[in-house]
Amino acid sequence: MTRVQYSKILNLSILIKAEGNSLKIGFDAYTFENFIETIVSLDLEPYERLKVASFMTYFDQWKGDKIPNLEDLLLRRGFRIEKMGEINRLSCNYFDTEKKENKLATLYAYLNPETKLLLCFTDEKTEAIDQTIGNSANTSPGIYYMFISSRVFDDIRERIVNVSPGARCIYFTAKHIPQFAKRGETRPDIRRTITYSGDDALQTLEEVRRYYGVSPRVMRYRIPSIGDYEIKNTGYFTLIKAETPAPAKKFLLSLVDFASVQVLRSRQIIEKSDFKLIPLKTERKVFEIPKLIPWVIRFGKPLSFEDAGSLVESMAANGYTIFNHVMAKGSVRLNGMVLDEKKNSLFTIDVDSEHMIVAPKEKISFDAFLRFFAMILDDFDPAAVVEEVQ
Repeated sequence: MTRVQYSKILNLSILIKAEGNSLKIGFDAYTFENFIETIVSLDLEPYERLKVASFMTYFDQWKGDKIPNLEDLLLRRGFRIEKMGEINRLSCNYFDTEKKENKLATLYAYLNPETKLLLCFTDEKTEAIDQTIGNSANTSPGIYYMFISSRVFDDIRERIVNVSPGARCIYFTAKHIPQFAKRGETRPDIRRTITYSGDDALQTLEEVRRYYGVSPRVMRYRIPSIGDYEIKNTGYFTLIKAETPAPAKKFLLSLVDFASVQVLRSRQIIEKSDFKLIPLKTERKVFEIPKLIPWVIRFGKPLSFEDAGSLVESMAANGYTIFNHVMAKGSVRLNGMVLDEKKNSLFTIDVDSEHMIVAPKEKISFDAFLRFFAMILDDFDPAAVVEEVQ
């Protein structure tokens, strides 16, 4: 058997079954463009749900001079990485809670060198993504979910309706945590999760937002003659059902692209934050003076003293420890040093009724700050926005 014949047989076997993953992606050297063409032309079975899981990263290449680089980071987390041109096939074990067994998850990943956005294509279960690349995003430096805020959910809804006026939201899940900016009109101190299915899901979401102060976590849309889509606030986009396969997959990719533009705007501000030591020479010695470049979170409405206390509670519930913090009773003033226990980073906050100034205490990768802002949006104030220090 010649090497060429063996290669063809090998590629065919991978095409039929790519290490337990049902996406029929042949092993080849792809550019991103012809990989997308391959994805669009795939014949998916009715049970196969194409997903794109999106992550913001610190990396512009898989291997480079950054320590650690993206490839090393994932290898340390138990991934097997196989290069397929501009695409990397990632394989990692996870525990299937339904079948009660360990299984292998496979994702096809593309790292955009300009935006540093990592896109993972798969049809694995959501829990497989969560336990593999998602777990890395939660705890590793240099990577975090492309978090979809309430405001971005609204932008996506407008985008979908503009493209297809007949589109409708058919399902959502939403959560309420009794913090200041999420208080609804009905029993505002009760934590609740609402799941709703129906053709009037969008109208229902607006009603429960007003009465119960919830924010969406998952939304599903039905677009006539194209397909059904699910969007999670962790940046997971799923084609649930395709009426016309190729247009349905193209529209899925357009949703990912549209949402990433919205999220990148906040990232660009956060990324300007910096900590550096500036040498100062004297006659006898050289001193290093720290120079900090902070960033700002502006709240959706003014805080009260009690709201500041709720903010501390939210931070503690999400893996943040506040040291030496001071809250002046009777006035809205909170400042202190914060340890992110998941990302292992240190920064300071200075809060008044209108905004929070966030400053690095050491050199910090942007993803730690992105996680912090996502926590504010998700657990405290969905109307908060990022601003540069004026």
